Amino acid sequence: MHEKPIHKLRNLGPACERDLNAVGIYTLADIKSHGVEGTFLQMMQGRRKRSQTHKKGGGKCFNAAYLYALYGAVHDVDWREVPEAKKKQFKKLTQQLREEFS
Repeated sequence: MHEKPIHKLRNLGPACERDLNAVGIYTLADIKSHGVEGTFLQMMQGRRKRSQTHKKGGGKCFNAAYLYALYGAVHDVDWREVPEAKKKQFKKLTQQLREEFS
């Protein structure tokens, strides 16, 4: 069932699906092959290249909630149920990215 398309995965809606499809990620298998963090980085690089902006953060909207959603999609859990250790790891990564790209 790894060929499950993005729109059928838990936590990922149409906006995430568009962002992921724009960088060649179409299925659960694609996310797993890149890993959660790799998928997130690829998605954010794609958004920056397309100059998509967020009302508050420009193309620099490195939000840990995206990582929670991707993790939840891979593990079939609600994004709010991501283990605290993972949440800390994801928050640290997004903070580093915000600092790097600010």
